[in-house]
Amino acid sequence: MRVLLLGVSLRHRRRPPHRLRAALAAFGLAAGAAACGGGSAGARLPEVSGAVGEQAVITVPTNQPPPTRVETDVLVQGNGSPLAAGDAVVVDYTLMDWTGGKLIGSTYGAQGSPDKTQEFVLGSGSALGSWNQALPGVKVGSRVEIVTPPGGAFGTGGATSYGIKGTDDLVYVLDIVGGYPANADITGTQPTQQDADQPRVAGNPGSGSVSIALPQGGKAPAELTSSILIHGSGTPLTSGQRLMVQYTGVDWNTGKQFDSSFGRGIASFVFGGDSVISGWNKGLAGARVGDRVLLTVPAADAYGGKGVSSAGIRGGDTLVFVIDIVDALG
Repeated sequence: MRVLLLGVSLRHRRRPPHRLRAALAAFGLAAGAAACGGGSAGARLPEVSGAVGEQAVITVPTNQPPPTRVETDVLVQGNGSPLAAGDAVVVDYTLMDWTGGKLIGSTYGAQGSPDKTQEFVLGSGSALGSWNQALPGVKVGSRVEIVTPPGGAFGTGGATSYGIKGTDDLVYVLDIVGGYPANADITGTQPTQQDADQPRVAGNPGSGSVSIALPQGGKAPAELTSSILIHGSGTPLTSGQRLMVQYTGVDWNTGKQFDSSFGRGIASFVFGGDSVISGWNKGLAGARVGDRVLLTVPAADAYGGKGVSSAGIRGGDTLVFVIDIVDALG
């Protein structure tokens, strides 16, 4: 994130959120290692079985050396939009170490990564170099196999805490759950608000610019308030889903905007988890995909008496958010 992803985590920078960062470091997505060449049709890749949406079974060929460069194969062709650089991509994956043929991790397993699905920005340093090489043009819904030498993964340093040495070749099977361009948003028109005591929101979905004006001389409410400004037609949210959202936040006490994803890129978090302030989990309860929600969040459901000085939020400040719920996964 550019300033601070206040809703998703004020203590950790965006791309990826803090719980995701630990998983990425664990299973190969945090590093900005460069990819090693391109795939070729002649390479024999490990056999993969299992359905999309389930942990893959990967069988590494015996008595065969791994390829010396990144090799990829689309195992199942999805029906969604093709991925492009700059998209926020959400995946489930299974990871095996070719060297020794051992399973390293899976977002499907009992020992899966935090928050299950993983999100990264394609073409950025929040993804492996081999992923950045293999995924452009792949359609959402696809299952993709990627075999990468160390240069397309952890490099010569490896990841020793997870048993991955700097000489190990890795095999990923990725299920592409979603792909979202930076300007992805809901549809609809911002209505004229009737309550003069309520913050006013300006800017239609998809415009890339949404602002919040506070009521003149108005006193911040003591309790959390939530109102739906645009009603979507999607399914109701459930705890544990990864939500893809656009949002803007303003500090009621200072009148200043402290963060916004509009124009920067769609954000994600796990609904009901602790990677967001409690005001988001409480205020979005009962909302649907496609809704625009206005939240006024007192300090008790935001950042308490400490605030976040780096974002200009003082202890006790009330925060106002407008949140567009673009999608819900899982």
